[in-house]
Amino acid sequence: MTAGITGSDKGLGVGLAFAAIVVLGAVLMYVGPSQINRAAGFGVAMVAAIIAVSAFHLFE
Repeated sequence: MTAGITGSDKGLGVGLAFAAIVVLGAVLMYVGPSQINRAAGFGVAMVAAIIAVSAFHLFE
């Protein structure tokens, strides 16, 4: 494997890990019993989505 392929694989792994956190945040947003829990789920989903997209671009 070359260094470029390893870097892109790392970006893919980090991006997919944070994408899984986005899904968990979205589930919390959907099933949260109160407004504060739904807001926390939205916040987690948005921050994790930003990090996931950044990881894809950073390790490209």
